[in-house]
Amino acid sequence: MRRWLTDAIRALSVAAGLGALVLLYRTFGLDDVVAAFTRLRPPYLIAALALGCAVRLGYSLRWWCVARVLGDAPGLPHFVAARLAGDAVGAVVPSARVAGDPLRIALVYADGVDGARAGAGVAIDRVLEVVGSGLCCIAYVTVFVSTHALAWSGALRVVLVTMGLLLGGLAVLVGLLRRGGRPLSPALRTILPARTMQRAWFVVLEQAENDLIGFFHDGPSGFVWGVVGSLLIETLTVLEYHYLLTAFGLVIDLPTLLAMLVVSGLVRATPVPAALGALEAGQVALLGAASGRPDIGFVVGVVLRLHETWWTAVGFAALSARGLSLARVRVLTTGKAVG
Repeated sequence: MRRWLTDAIRALSVAAGLGALVLLYRTFGLDDVVAAFTRLRPPYLIAALALGCAVRLGYSLRWWCVARVLGDAPGLPHFVAARLAGDAVGAVVPSARVAGDPLRIALVYADGVDGARAGAGVAIDRVLEVVGSGLCCIAYVTVFVSTHALAWSGALRVVLVTMGLLLGGLAVLVGLLRRGGRPLSPALRTILPARTMQRAWFVVLEQAENDLIGFFHDGPSGFVWGVVGSLLIETLTVLEYHYLLTAFGLVIDLPTLLAMLVVSGLVRATPVPAALGALEAGQVALLGAASGRPDIGFVVGVVLRLHETWWTAVGFAALSARGLSLARVRVLTTGKAVG
């Protein structure tokens, strides 16, 4: 019964996303999209591709450095492939990419990394990424509102307050771990039923918590450099999107481009696989508010959809290179043997 309900909700979310996409196509048509493709400038597209590779290499390098601090780790190429595969799975699941983290853990575990240590490495890497993204989100929204002389709407205030609370919560968590506290195990014991969290899982969790405490207590400089690295990756991402849009003849001012990145990040949390329809609708709303040209927002949304699809395909290719399929990912991430 529960599986049937989950499948039904998933089907409805896909239908809603497709419906939104069809509505946008009927509203704006394809003439502007076709015109954008006729203006395509390959050198800018190649630059965007190169920057995209640098961004994903940066993600993988940050994670690899964390793993090296925690203990022995396989070569960087293993982390690049695992990161690409994890992001691909996370992109098609409405979870702001977090759904790909169990796959990342499973893949490096298969490469010989201790399971608890693999989990701690992914958790630390995600904390570093969220801190960098949260700081940039607050800065981007502030710059956009200030330069466009827009009023602080309720939605914008919610975004800033949410980011502030998230960063504050992470600061408290890191502070507790630095002092040797163990906030995770008691929390999960309280929240999750005993039949879900078996004793073996608690042992793994405690081992992972030991690694987290060691990282934040013994190497605070690693956390600082990780955040600095995250901010550098965000800078490369801004350049990547700038060249991507320029390749299609779309001239977007910097504050609006920064706001586009915020919107793209937020729509990934919508309960629709691959943010289908939400990505395009978000850009239509943003460009409509910023410049009064929602039609340009639709073109931007289509270009971003192609960008997301490309990197998702690359991630699934990396997953396939490991001899895995989507059907076997669930088996791997639940800790069962993959035949």
